[in-house]
Amino acid sequence: MPSLRYVNKEKWDTILKAQYEKGAYNKYPTEPIVVFMAQNYFKIQNRREVRVLELGCGSGCNLVFLDKERFKAYGIDHSPWAIKISQTLLADNNCSAELTIQCATSLSFEDNYFDVCLESNCIHCNTTEDIDLIFKEIHRVLKPGGRFYGILVSDRSADFSRGKKIDTQTFDFSSSQYSGGVYNEFPVVHFFNKKELEKYADLFSSHQFKFMIETIENRSCSENAFAQWWIQLQK
Repeated sequence: MPSLRYVNKEKWDTILKAQYEKGAYNKYPTEPIVVFMAQNYFKIQNRREVRVLELGCGSGCNLVFLDKERFKAYGIDHSPWAIKISQTLLADNNCSAELTIQCATSLSFEDNYFDVCLESNCIHCNTTEDIDLIFKEIHRVLKPGGRFYGILVSDRSADFSRGKKIDTQTFDFSSSQYSGGVYNEFPVVHFFNKKELEKYADLFSSHQFKFMIETIENRSCSENAFAQWWIQLQK
C-alpha cells in the first residue's frame, strides 16, 4: 500500500478548517498526557531543559499546557492549517513553542534530541507502512532513557471495519456513507491490536500498555464502544 501522507495533508486541512470555523477544536490539554507529564516530570527543577515533542500537534492545546508548565515545547503537524491554529492558540495564551510543518515519518531533528515524545490520536491516522516509519523515528529522536506516550485507537472500537478498507486494519471514512461514527470524514484510520503494539515496543527497552473502553451515548449506531490503547515506551 503506497504512503498516503501527501494526500492526507489536503484532506486534513479541509477537515481542520471546517472544525475551526465551527469552533469545534480542542482548547484544553489531553487529560492522560497531563497525568503522564505530572507523574514523570513535574518534580524536575529546571523544566526548560526538558525537550518535549508533540506529533500531530493539531490545535496546540497540549503545547500551551507544556509551555505553561515550563517545558521546552516542540510541535509538528503535516497540515499547514493545524500549525496556523496552534500558533493562534499559543499567542492567545501568551505561550510559545517551536512549530514546524513536517511529517512524522521523516523528522528533521537530530538523533537523541528529545526527552519526551507525545501524541494524541495522531499516529493511527496513517497506513501501516507510515506507522512503521513513525515508530522508528520516535526511537531515533528520543534520548537514551527518553519516553514516548501515545493514545491509539483499538481494533475493539465499534468503528473498526465500518469504513472502506485500504490497508491491513486500516479504513477510509471520508465517504458520506460512513457518517455517524467517531471518525466521520477521516481519510485514514488504523486500528491497533496488542500484537502490533508489542512489535513496536520491541524497539524500546521497556513498555506499558493500558487498554481503555467506554460507551458513547450519542452514537447513532447500536454498537457504541470506543476503545483506545494508552501506551508508554522508554528508550
